[in-house]
Amino acid sequence: MESFELDGIGEIKVRRSANIKYLSIRMSPGRGVWVNVPYGVSGRQMIRFVEEKKEWIARNLPKVKSYEKETGVGLGIGAEIRTRLHWLVIMEGDCRVPSYTIEGKKVTLWIPQGTAYEKIDPLAKNFLAEIYKKECRQLLPGRVRQYAEKFRFRFTRLSFRNNISNWGSCSHDDKISLNIKLMKLPDELIDYVILHELCHTVEKNHSARFWALVKEVCPDYEACRRRLRTYNTRL
Repeated sequence: MESFELDGIGEIKVRRSANIKYLSIRMSPGRGVWVNVPYGVSGRQMIRFVEEKKEWIARNLPKVKSYEKETGVGLGIGAEIRTRLHWLVIMEGDCRVPSYTIEGKKVTLWIPQGTAYEKIDPLAKNFLAEIYKKECRQLLPGRVRQYAEKFRFRFTRLSFRNNISNWGSCSHDDKISLNIKLMKLPDELIDYVILHELCHTVEKNHSARFWALVKEVCPDYEACRRRLRTYNTRL
């Protein structure tokens, strides 16, 4: 797909097709901004149209970028993700296989030149998952033990997984599993998830007794539950 640079915005991709009837601007997470151009429209007409839409692009593009950073969608070349302890940058490099370098808190994932986007995205997400898992192992075991001791809960094992359906779980034999994407959440929501699962070591369902116990250890749990719904478990 051809592209051009728009001052103050960056790259605008150009999509031409016989099926396109009208000039239009589109943008989406992971794909950036592109202009749909019908056959027969000149390059000058296209650029004039895009420039007329510049204010609209500038107003809406930050929302797309924010969504990309929060969800991990759009992990292509040039993407930057700030985690709790690291700053992940994805760059194109003169290498035959993906590799990485670490400079302090900055981790650079090097992708071989010419790698197609559809291959970069899963590579980057797998690498980001490893960073989240490493941070969980470093930051959360002490936190879980602290709350267990404070409220006299007992758990048998703690593990971290890349789940897509929940933030945590507790098995029948009190093994607690926490989602590595907890690293995307603010401290108070991480604490809520930990306390929620610790409460399941006593009450195995979501009965009234369970929520009463949650309220004892986390008085503002209802507000936390509402806030948690605004986050997702995707990378």
